[in-house]
Amino acid sequence: MESRLSASRCLLSQTGLIEVAIDDYELRYINCLLDLIYGIDNAISNIAILTNPKGRDQDFIAQAHDYTLMYARDKRYCTTNKFTLSEEELKKKFSKLKGEQAHRELPLKRTGSGKRREDRPYMFFPFIYHIESKKLSVIPEDQYSQIYQASTNTFDDAFINYLRKKYESEGYAFILPLSENGEYLRWRWGYKSCVSGCESGILFAKQLRNGSYAVYQYDFADDEQTPKSLWFGERYDASSKGTNLLEDIIPQNPFDYPKSLYTVLDNIVIGSNEKDTVLDFFAGSGTTGHAVIELNRTIDNSDRKYILVEMGEYFYTVTLPRMKKVIYSADWKNGKPQNRNTGISHIMKYISLESYEDTLSNIELDDDKHQLAVKFGNEYMINYMFDYEAKDSILSLDAFNMPFSYKLKIIENNETKLKTVDLCETFNYLIGLSVKSQSAVSYFRAIPDDKGEYEGAVRMERDDNGEYGFKQIEGRLPDGRRALVIWRTITSDLLQSNAALDAYFAKHRINPADREFDVIYVNGDNNLENLRLDDETWKVQRIEPIFKEKMFEEAE
Repeated sequence: MESRLSASRCLLSQTGLIEVAIDDYELRYINCLLDLIYGIDNAISNIAILTNPKGRDQDFIAQAHDYTLMYARDKRYCTTNKFTLSEEELKKKFSKLKGEQAHRELPLKRTGSGKRREDRPYMFFPFIYHIESKKLSVIPEDQYSQIYQASTNTFDDAFINYLRKKYESEGYAFILPLSENGEYLRWRWGYKSCVSGCESGILFAKQLRNGSYAVYQYDFADDEQTPKSLWFGERYDASSKGTNLLEDIIPQNPFDYPKSLYTVLDNIVIGSNEKDTVLDFFAGSGTTGHAVIELNRTIDNSDRKYILVEMGEYFYTVTLPRMKKVIYSADWKNGKPQNRNTGISHIMKYISLESYEDTLSNIELDDDKHQLAVKFGNEYMINYMFDYEAKDSILSLDAFNMPFSYKLKIIENNETKLKTVDLCETFNYLIGLSVKSQSAVSYFRAIPDDKGEYEGAVRMERDDNGEYGFKQIEGRLPDGRRALVIWRTITSDLLQSNAALDAYFAKHRINPADREFDVIYVNGDNNLENLRLDDETWKVQRIEPIFKEKMFEEAE
């Protein structure tokens, strides 16, 4: 986990945060790692979530909850979002009406921590309520200034008693923040805010059952709520909203203990904005991807993207089928869609990365080296052969002449198969190319000149059975340079192949303004730079040496 968490920190934006779901047993370990990697000062919260109301059957204590730990990349810049309340939740929270506005009434008296008047001396003062006219106000400022003496850190209680007698004799209720046992407390608002609150009507006096008066605040309906550190309710039940939900999508699936969809959804709401990308590098059954799709389906302006990473065998039996299904329909029962009109417009791409075992399967040794490997054992083969003796067999540069049919031995279901791999996509990742556009592979045949030669002008005609395949990719490199990548098939006749490349390049230079590249990558030896116009400055680089360098360079 240490290496994965270290890598994850580099991928976060400056305002981003990481949310880690963990159970009680592993909490102490992951908490230490997060403190070490992200810094204890960047801890945001530890949310306890009631995921199993029945409790798990285990010794001593039946565990009923899990956790979500939140850490910022940099707490100074981190941003989080509030929850949006449903209409039902709004009615429950704001049960009264003032005109047409739903609201609740909150006591202005401070309770809880820091409630005593000594904690905030300037937030202790009396309100006066004229009983006949039903008007609430605060004592004048010149009287307020005499209540607390900062120089001596004392309250003038004699003056307060004088004011009480004065105002009560004039038909006012004299209101102070008092506890049930008569201890002086303080208000939640300062003096000037209270003056404004009285004038605007946000603050009002309310007669209590014992005949005394208290000051209350109208808190008008707001559909936003700050997330709390304790989550409970059916929404977070991992059984009904996790296991059973997944079973309805993929009956008899092999995945154990999927998380509640809504636990993950709420975490995504807190930690991401409408256009953000959410990365889950332990994707499991795909709950994170499902939650992103559900947000985009149900919330206006949500256009989040997701990246899921999973190395378990259940990727093909659970994760991928789940994603396809929830894109097609929002509701499933017994593996069947319940509403075919809830599908969303969506592009999903998945790729398989070469595994360590696949790499070992593709090592080829001559007889002498094979005998050494047998003599010294697997440790010699893995450490020495992989780094030095077998490197050329891992990446066959000669096979780059036929890049669209490059094959590797891949292990699937404990069986080694020869499968075509995508060199073009791999190269994009190796050089860090942000792809702007790319073409499908197009096949052409070269038409020689009148003399039957290819040294002069060559025409290229589209032909699905042609021997020359081309694919071009445009994008930007990490340093901002514009790049064009051209992949092509190369025959045994290099002269003819390069003539075909020249003709293809000339044919597709339609608008020079669209060809203002800084670098052009091409597989195989070529003479493209001879076609560079006077006002063009691009350079040509061969793909093969860069591919090899990037494949085997040491990670920093």
